[in-house]
Amino acid sequence: MKIVKPSKAVLAVSAFLSLVAIMVFRLSLPAYGDSGVSGSGGTIIVNSSGSNTIGSPGGITSSTTTKYIYYNGWPMQEVVPIYYVYTPVVIVGNPSFSTEPCLAMTTSAPIESYMEAYQLQYSAIETWNSLDATYPICRYRSGVSSSAPKVDPAQAVTTYWNQSVQNQLPVPQFSVPPGFALTGLTSFLTATCTTSKTFYDNTPIGTATIAATGELWVRWKSGEEWSGPYNSCGLPWPNGNITHVYENQGSATISLKETWSASWTLAGTSGALGGLYTSPNALTLPIYSITSEIYD
Repeated sequence: MKIVKPSKAVLAVSAFLSLVAIMVFRLSLPAYGDSGVSGSGGTIIVNSSGSNTIGSPGGITSSTTTKYIYYNGWPMQEVVPIYYVYTPVVIVGNPSFSTEPCLAMTTSAPIESYMEAYQLQYSAIETWNSLDATYPICRYRSGVSSSAPKVDPAQAVTTYWNQSVQNQLPVPQFSVPPGFALTGLTSFLTATCTTSKTFYDNTPIGTATIAATGELWVRWKSGEEWSGPYNSCGLPWPNGNITHVYENQGSATISLKETWSASWTLAGTSGALGGLYTSPNALTLPIYSITSEIYD
């Protein structure tokens, strides 16, 4: 199946439109790759029944994630796009297919730069056209069902959440300016963190969407209870909301963790997830006493 390589003008228009909206180029291809076969960056997404939503080789799809950046010393929330390119992959050693090696598609690893995704798009189309002349499109063997395998949505999402999302969650970093505390005065914790992120997983029964939310918890001194939750990353004095007052001088070991929960949808089913957290290294904060002396 020959994929026509677009002209540079067409690619330029495509680039503009993709920046304006989330675009998914759809194409029903007579092939299937199951979720147990890993590609270069994601699950094989070409199927034989045409029942799943899939993309064409070189197509770009996108999602967003929330990051915190500092502007003039102040943390600001920024929603940034993440791009995925549908790239060709040669499947070897899968007994489900009548002929192998055979040609299917996979999603690339997440790409933050649209220009990088745009360049990969052009390369993916050329690679598909080259491989298509050598390998057949992946098809089921005779007697193997051409419909997507039976998959329990909750089990599929939970497995992805526990095995994959945990390794993709951002780890917050924090400080307590100016690097020490004074007894009787409020200390302000400020962090660089992400409090929301969306994940996608291509499964045999469709694409799972997982909307995750993070909350911060602080332990201001070893042995004390955790304080929280906080749904923001904290601000410096005077506007911060993650605060503490130390009464005694000395030092304190401060720990921070971000707990994650999520809502998900897949194949008309929805549910909730939790139980994941990330935590940076603890911080040791000196605590000084404010004293005054009266001289005659």
